[in-house]
Amino acid sequence: MKNYLALFSLGLGLFLTGCQSDVTSENPQEVNEFQNSKKEVKHDANKLHMPPLVGTGEAIDGFKLHEPGFFQGALANCDSYHHYNGGEKLIVTEDASQSYHGEIDVKTIDIHNQLNICGTLSVRKDVKVNYSGVFNLGGEMITEGDVKITYGGHLVVEGNVIVGGDFVLAKGATLEFLGSNSTIEIQGKAKIHNEAIITGTFNDASNKLN
Repeated sequence: MKNYLALFSLGLGLFLTGCQSDVTSENPQEVNEFQNSKKEVKHDANKLHMPPLVGTGEAIDGFKLHEPGFFQGALANCDSYHHYNGGEKLIVTEDASQSYHGEIDVKTIDIHNQLNICGTLSVRKDVKVNYSGVFNLGGEMITEGDVKITYGGHLVVEGNVIVGGDFVLAKGATLEFLGSNSTIEIQGKAKIHNEAIITGTFNDASNKLN
């Protein structure tokens, strides 16, 4: 009886060893495919984020990625821009322009020269583009406060803008949309001077600019 049990145990051990060998070495291609599928897909900070359009009914769970060079005009080279590492008040003085890409979260933006941003921009209060100021935006901007473009100021958009407060376009101010897939949603009031300029193709999600 002891001999029978010993033989049975030896046979069971060989069987289990053979099963393990089948899993790890019989089909190495399947093992490699499984291991590759488990690799972490890391976020590429050099790619640009563009969420689905507002009001299209598309899912808004994630972002559509655009390769560098996607945007037009002043943002054509935005893949070479640096990430923003400044304070919560983004101020562009008359001395020099500024250019950034990636995800930016600030309290306010005040522009007296040229500001180029491509990526995802969150502003907790107001955005102001002053006389001779130019704000080139590619991607998405969400503001909790107002957006004000004064006389001689320009806001150029290729992407999506959501204004939580009022949108003010003063006399002699310009709002320009590039491409054909831009969207703007104004949750507050739209105060548009009759001598302001609005150009380009865009979706007015809140029907306040028509």
